[in-house]
Amino acid sequence: MGSANGSPNSKGWLVEANWLPIQNLKLAVRYTAYQQFNGASNDYDGFGRNAKDNNSVFLLAWLLI
Repeated sequence: MGSANGSPNSKGWLVEANWLPIQNLKLAVRYTAYQQFNGASNDYDGFGRNAKDNNSVFLLAWLLI
């Protein structure tokens, strides 16, 4: 499902930065960059979507009480 060539292979990079400004509080940001998604770098689904179209940023605030 979602792959024009039937391959589930994906590869890319994940970068994460964490910051602990005070005790019991963690702030983080994570960036995911894909070079290949569902078996291809370009037009992986037959509708013109590229692997880089799935790149994402995730923000996290974690508090321990």
